[in-house]
Amino acid sequence: MNYVWNSEATDKWEQFKKFNEGAKSSPALGFTFDSEPVKSEVGALANVLREYQKMLETGSVDLDKELPKYIVAQKSAGLDKVIAEKQKQLNEFLASQK
Repeated sequence: MNYVWNSEATDKWEQFKKFNEGAKSSPALGFTFDSEPVKSEVGALANVLREYQKMLETGSVDLDKELPKYIVAQKSAGLDKVIAEKQKQLNEFLASQK
């Protein structure tokens, strides 16, 4: 029921099918992050997000002032530790797939 518009290629759906058939699966397919080792940091990051999310999403604040504060708050809450743990787990997962 997805008709091709006059402005689109007549073989649009054949192009999509060919494109999709050539897609490669991500090597991370099947990876699941275990947040247990950094559960305190994940909780702290959730609190930071709760504090800043509405104002950042709605644009109701000066982003030049608030965005740097948000980034500092994330770093203080342990963002780098969570990223490092997730990368470690992903590297282990990828190594186990070989």
